[in-house]
Amino acid sequence: MTRIVPRQEQFRIDYQNVHLPALFSKQEFDADFSSALPMPNSEFLSRIISMARLTLLIACEQLKDESLIQAIKEQAEKGIRIYLLLGEKNANKVAIDVLSGRCLIRTGVSQKGALMLVDHTTTQAQGWLLMSGQPLVSADQPAWGIQLEQQQIDDSFRSFCKLFWEHSNEEYLQQNQQQSSVQHPDGAVVTNHSHQLCGTLHDCLSDTLEHLQAATHSGFSASGNSWRLLLGTQSSEISKQARTGVVLSDNRMPSLLLSNEGNWLLPDQTDFSAANWCLKLSTQQSHKLEQAYEQAFEEAAWQYQAKTAIGECDYQQRLRFAEQPGLECIVEDVREIELEDISTQSIDSFLSDDAKQLASGVTAWQRSQLAHFIDYDVVVHPPYCPECAKPDDLYQAWKSSEKDWQQRLEVLTSAQSNIDQQQAGIADKLRGFIKGFLLGQGQSVKSLNQEILTLKDWSVTKATPAERELHRQQLESLQDKIRKRGADTEQELDKAEQNQRWEQRRDALKAEQSKVNELLKQKLSDLEQLEKNKAEATSQVERKFSDSWVAAAEKLTVQQVNEIEVNDLKPEQFFAEALPEIPLAAPKDADELEKQARQEAIQQAKSRREELKQQARQACIKVKREALQAMDVRQANNWKTFIKEKVWKKHYSAFERCLADYEQGVKKIERDIQEAQKALDSSRAEQERAEKALNEHGSSFVYQPKQASDAFAKQLGLKGNTAAENQFLWPSEELPVEGTELRKYQQNRYLVVFDTDQINQARLDAIRLNAKVVCDKESANA
Repeated sequence: MTRIVPRQEQFRIDYQNVHLPALFSKQEFDADFSSALPMPNSEFLSRIISMARLTLLIACEQLKDESLIQAIKEQAEKGIRIYLLLGEKNANKVAIDVLSGRCLIRTGVSQKGALMLVDHTTTQAQGWLLMSGQPLVSADQPAWGIQLEQQQIDDSFRSFCKLFWEHSNEEYLQQNQQQSSVQHPDGAVVTNHSHQLCGTLHDCLSDTLEHLQAATHSGFSASGNSWRLLLGTQSSEISKQARTGVVLSDNRMPSLLLSNEGNWLLPDQTDFSAANWCLKLSTQQSHKLEQAYEQAFEEAAWQYQAKTAIGECDYQQRLRFAEQPGLECIVEDVREIELEDISTQSIDSFLSDDAKQLASGVTAWQRSQLAHFIDYDVVVHPPYCPECAKPDDLYQAWKSSEKDWQQRLEVLTSAQSNIDQQQAGIADKLRGFIKGFLLGQGQSVKSLNQEILTLKDWSVTKATPAERELHRQQLESLQDKIRKRGADTEQELDKAEQNQRWEQRRDALKAEQSKVNELLKQKLSDLEQLEKNKAEATSQVERKFSDSWVAAAEKLTVQQVNEIEVNDLKPEQFFAEALPEIPLAAPKDADELEKQARQEAIQQAKSRREELKQQARQACIKVKREALQAMDVRQANNWKTFIKEKVWKKHYSAFERCLADYEQGVKKIERDIQEAQKALDSSRAEQERAEKALNEHGSSFVYQPKQASDAFAKQLGLKGNTAAENQFLWPSEELPVEGTELRKYQQNRYLVVFDTDQINQARLDAIRLNAKVVCDKESANA
């Protein structure tokens, strides 16, 4: 048994025949223009300034070097006329503060490079062009410079005047006093050439660029690629310009354009929109710089090579690739490199693939690792299982199967116990009915329990598929037997319970029928008694009415009786005698005695008449009251119709109550009889229902089997009680060989092996389980 661990490998690769892309190869020497072009610094310029006797003209973008400013100040104090043409005023504030009022200063002209003219109108005239304004800014920065010939001095002077008088925007004549610039007193300045003026250089170079033969720094988009180019290694144009005829230098170089249409010395940084202090070289200057260019081109440190094999490069040879010139590479003879560990994709690859082959993706030549030979060290790892992988669900499925197996057996044991308890708990009054069944059951219980114990001692996961199938069949047969035992017990018990309930129901129906018959007799007797007593009850209601009506009539006042009409009775009908006539009054001429007698007679007649009327009214009231008291119900209702409803409700409410009480009494008698009739009808219906229910119950018990119970199936976790649902199902896949581990990460499976003896069987298991054979990283690197 051999544990699987990563393997340490060494191998060598020969790169001598590898062909490299276009590159620049380093040689020991380098281009040098210092013999043809000086590089003046601020100290040199100070000496030139100090030589001035009449005039000094300086044109530059910025004047900041303190030593130069001091030298100019000293010359100005000696009476030398000094003209300064500067760029933006704020960038030259120090120079303006010191020199304004002493020198004529103008600002506002953007410039590249610088010009210095000393005593330009004398035989001792000197002129210098600087290809950068750095020496006038800092003492530490020299610049390429060239001394001008006499004609070039005159040409540059005219360009200076043109820019000074016509292109500047502000001037300083007195100390720190700024004023707008004025035109040249002699009118427009005429120049001999225009290439140094603002925005004119590009057009002046057109012929030169069209026939360009050689250049440094940049060809300014010259057509074709037949001209030679010398670039500095710091140039950003190398990868774009790289080709045959292009070399690189580590040294600083001036900006030259060499052409059969004129040679030029340009500022280090040319701006076609600004003034450029450049020079179209004279024949003598051209010859000198052409020779210097030829020598510099040949001696340039980095020579272009279109095709080169690594074997053609010497030991420690330095290279710069054309498309990546910023990276300097060194060719070694032999390198030793330790590769990053390699993880193989399969266990077969780990066991059989050559390390050189496995590392082929990372051993191609690299610019940072150039060598004739490279010795590699590498650690080859087997495929590892992802760290996040978890045990495959198949283990849980088999664990669940094992648990399910034992649970089913536990359910069977519990089912047996429940059946035993169910049979033992049968009531004595039912036991006689199923005595034969219980005796037969007792013979098979021991056999079933023994089968359960046998299956419990067996392991699902450690058995062969054939053994599992045999035991599964035994389990299903056992389930069916116990299910049948439970179902039979439940059916026999149900049969006994149904018989008991049938008898109880029959007795209850008979008792109900007897009770209903008695109730029917009682209801019939109640109705007959009510009908028999109806006349007496009605008479009693009438007597009660008569008593209350008489009482109400007695309570009427004399005025109320007098006002009502009863049987058309009038007081006039009750005069005892005719009313006496009232005598006439005595004539006016009668004597006093006669008048008095006649007046007494009249008074007596009136009194008698009034007495008779009063007696008649009292007699009428008495008769009315007696007539009212003698009214029966029909007469009372008829009398009520002659009285207005409003008056009736207001003054005769007592009579209304008498009538209402009579009406309610009569209705109650009728209602009691009706309710007794309804109760009798209902009782008859109940008697018929009870008789029907007894007849429907039947005269003898008939067992009604109920729907098969699924209680046992529910205990087993089944949805029904069919044989198919009762089956025990195994996981669809077998576990891998013991000692290996099946894991899963996301949707992928991994079969983990730990030693070489497991691999052959693991290959077969991996195919079956659709898994990849891998190793455990922690175990392999322990």
